[in-house]
Amino acid sequence: MKKASLIVANSEHSADMFYATGFRAPDPFIYFSYGSRKAMILSALEFDRGKTESHQGIKIFRYEDFIKNGRRGMGDVLRVLAKSLKVEQFRVPADFPLALADFLRKHKIDVVARAKGFFPERKFKNEKEIEYLREAQRITALGMQRAEEILRASKLDRDGGLHWSDAALTSEVLRAEINIELIRNGGFAASTIVAGALQGAEPHNEGSGPLYKDSPIVIDIFPKITATGYHGDMTRTFVKGKAPEIVNQAYDTLFKTRETCKMKVKTGVIPAEVHNDAVQMLNDAGFPTGRREDGKNFGFFHGLGHGLGLEVHEAPYLSPRDTTPLRGGEVVTVEPGLYYPEWGGIRLEDVVVVREDHAECLTFYPNKLEVD
Repeated sequence: MKKASLIVANSEHSADMFYATGFRAPDPFIYFSYGSRKAMILSALEFDRGKTESHQGIKIFRYEDFIKNGRRGMGDVLRVLAKSLKVEQFRVPADFPLALADFLRKHKIDVVARAKGFFPERKFKNEKEIEYLREAQRITALGMQRAEEILRASKLDRDGGLHWSDAALTSEVLRAEINIELIRNGGFAASTIVAGALQGAEPHNEGSGPLYKDSPIVIDIFPKITATGYHGDMTRTFVKGKAPEIVNQAYDTLFKTRETCKMKVKTGVIPAEVHNDAVQMLNDAGFPTGRREDGKNFGFFHGLGHGLGLEVHEAPYLSPRDTTPLRGGEVVTVEPGLYYPEWGGIRLEDVVVVREDHAECLTFYPNKLEVD
């Protein structure tokens, strides 16, 4: 059976498409490879730009090169493509459009998703990509710095709430200021987390409403850098004022755990073992993990980290399920967290490159709990 590889997606949202083509377009287009041949099929709107902006070695076609008799759909283009290549099967990413897959199968063209990912080599970054990620972390730090500056400049109202720029300082206001700073510096962020008090006990709670003194505020920033498409990722936790003793203890324990685990990350290490070491360290320090009678989780109940690149979350994963040894060249986060519904949450996240005998840290931002 003759086979070809196929992606149909817009490269603004498909990391695989951008990785394959280097071409940015907001509307879906076609990329295929067959043997050593690589090509894109674009609309007239994008054709000229595609010829100059896509990776070298990719041949550019127009839709009209495949459909000459009037306006036809994407499925018809793919049918003609399959016939011209004399292929009987397209290998596609797992998120390939279901309607297109059904259409092709209806016309006797097999469609099979690649089980191990469309570009498994994306897991391993070259030095150019590592520089892109280093720059992404620099820009991410500017967003974090803006957040810290605003927290330092904020005042207290009578109820212990934070006040800034003649108004209550809320998660929404602080998130907007972070995102604006990122935009100024070439990044774009969605779903930035600014979760204060008990909201921080839910790791992906974006946060809402007023922020208060003497209470942990989890700030997690993960922008996409416009120029390169690569992401930054950083989490810090701040307290405006005086942190409660339990928060101080949890913070110190998390910092030590993160730094110890960073030293364990290197070529040959099994991700699951590093994750399990983190769980054990936190448990031994008096911060157990479990589930309450009301169903709420507590302690450290997510993975220690994840790969970072053209997607915020990609392989490999520092989780109990990933038992494939690191090979070197992976870029991963190391982000232990502690979450307790009684007082809130803390997370501290750095990004590292897996090297032969150590982890090279790409994150350069201070770790300080209390701001005054």
